[in-house]
Amino acid sequence: MERIVLDKRLGFTLKELARMTGLSVSGLRKMYKRGDLEAKQFGRKLLVPRAELERLGLLSKENPAGAGGDK
Repeated sequence: MERIVLDKRLGFTLKELARMTGLSVSGLRKMYKRGDLEAKQFGRKLLVPRAELERLGLLSKENPAGAGGDK
């Protein structure tokens, strides 16, 4: 499985976000269409900005690599 580097990314595709959250791509797309998820259209791809993940509590501002980590 591909590992996504979180600390350098400004945005994520719906497919990447689905892998990170366990939600389906179609469910995330529905959230976008309802206005519950902010994303930007780039060609045929939707990119969810890092700030949106922080707003939803899916990514911590204090720990840019996510909630886990080596301690």
